[in-house]
Amino acid sequence: MDQSQNDKLEPQRNEDIISHAMDQFFHSGPFAELMQGFQHLVNSAFTEAQVTIDVREEPTGLAVDISVPETFRDGDMLVETKGCYLHVTIRYDHKQAHSSHVSSSMTRTVVLPYKVSEEDMETSWNEQTLTLFFPKK
Repeated sequence: MDQSQNDKLEPQRNEDIISHAMDQFFHSGPFAELMQGFQHLVNSAFTEAQVTIDVREEPTGLAVDISVPETFRDGDMLVETKGCYLHVTIRYDHKQAHSSHVSSSMTRTVVLPYKVSEEDMETSWNEQTLTLFFPKK
């Protein structure tokens, strides 16, 4: 191999060495553990914070089912209506594997097919689902 070919291979070798060092830094050791812990925290927070809101029209009115995660125990739920908008705020505490208690909160706004009134709202609770019913006028 002559000197010019050797000079061309040298930058590639340096890139390989740097790439290998970066892989080692990000995928092993304390930094990797920190990143894995952070990823676990993010994944578990999203898994436990999953709230579904289903809106369905019935012949007698509008029904809204708000399903909360099993970790929702002594949490707070605030429901507000403004015109065609339904605002749902949920706050709850839950225990995670590596920490004591974590407080979570989320707010969602849903556009309803027509205006509703909080004064006419009927509610019922079944396991992890709050059902709101707005009768037609």
